[in-house]
Amino acid sequence: MYSTNGKHSNSPADELLCLFIITLLINCYVTIIMNSHTSISGIFLWCRNIILVTGSKVQVDKRLNVQYVLIQCSYYAVCTCFVAYMVPVLQKQGFSNSEIGMLLGIRALLSVIFQPLFANFMDKYNKKISFNLLIAVMIIVSMLMTVAQLMNPGFLWMSVIFVFYGIFSFGMISFIDAMSTLYFHMGRKINYPAARGFGSLSYAVSALLVGLLVEPATILILQLVLFVPLLILILNIDTLKGIEHPTDEADQGNLSFFELMKKFPLFKIFLITIILCFIGKEMTSNFLIDVYTSLGGSSKTYGVGMFILAMSEVPAAILFIKLTNKLGIYRLMILSFSFATLRVLLILLAPNLFVLNAVQALQMLGHGLFWAGNVQFIRTILPAKYAVKAQAAVGVCYLGVGSGVGSIIGGFILENTSLTFMLLVSFILSVLGIIVLYSGKKYAKDL
Repeated sequence: MYSTNGKHSNSPADELLCLFIITLLINCYVTIIMNSHTSISGIFLWCRNIILVTGSKVQVDKRLNVQYVLIQCSYYAVCTCFVAYMVPVLQKQGFSNSEIGMLLGIRALLSVIFQPLFANFMDKYNKKISFNLLIAVMIIVSMLMTVAQLMNPGFLWMSVIFVFYGIFSFGMISFIDAMSTLYFHMGRKINYPAARGFGSLSYAVSALLVGLLVEPATILILQLVLFVPLLILILNIDTLKGIEHPTDEADQGNLSFFELMKKFPLFKIFLITIILCFIGKEMTSNFLIDVYTSLGGSSKTYGVGMFILAMSEVPAAILFIKLTNKLGIYRLMILSFSFATLRVLLILLAPNLFVLNAVQALQMLGHGLFWAGNVQFIRTILPAKYAVKAQAAVGVCYLGVGSGVGSIIGGFILENTSLTFMLLVSFILSVLGIIVLYSGKKYAKDL
């Protein structure tokens, strides 16, 4: 199905037209739903309302909310470099597809081991060590590893670098997400879906701009620079040390991950679904640039696709409350994984760059809803005292197991078979994930 001779290549005009039409449709859709003003002042008012209004009667903490939005935006800007463009960077540094798959797998799987350890550590020492300090240390180590990667070491030392990327760079987002939940349960309301939506907007713009860069060193230097504002923001947001629970709650924080899954079956089902669907997703996402090049594209056209993909997540954040009120959080998660699976199928069938770019807009009702809704799902099915541990478990499943196994399998399949077969396996795994989540229907009657 896919070739590398460029005969399917679209002209730059086609790519720009695709970008314009899809972005226009998304923004028109949002404008209709939200009844936004079309004036410049109306747009600013619309953005302010997204940040400060949750769509419900809950009043948010405005200053804290703006700080948290900026943290999400800053994280997903740097995430563009070490996630979206890491494969082309490693390819240009001379690594093969199987080696790249191993490196990405190492990065992701290490978070499986260390995120639970960090979560248990914070449960034990939450009175002494703040989340701000923990995340700040993660950022500093990530910056040091970026400098090390700039030196372009061999595979062995690059593996060591990716071990630290997995522990710290991948690990920090689970704790950034957990901060919003802990603030929420302390009575300081944060509009997480909107914050995550603005993170997607930041990712979209960053992806488009980073796509203009061609040298690995340039992208890595940008990655290093973008960590700086994130560090400053983390150190300046209100200090958070966790939640104090009554002493008669003997099991507060003492349940292991396996005990937590046993006590809450829907939580276990949700984690299994995430693992299956994200193995499929990461197999597709990590090597999506290969799909673009097989259809005659380049890093620039890949950047356009990433822009469309990330921009489409913004309406998901805006519509999240409306859809949750209408469907319930459980049905919304089924809808999310269903559209994510449909996106994989259509990537497999895409005949040209125009269609491939258009398919990325399905992210709005796919993983766009997942990013906006997974924290709310955890809040709904679990008590607040398990928030940090549960959010770390979710991070382990999609950043660790899903991304790790998906990267290794994807690299191996691509090295030994074909791009088409890899995408087919990705689709099958995603379908299995939906079936697993649907099997938990009996536990979700009130959701």
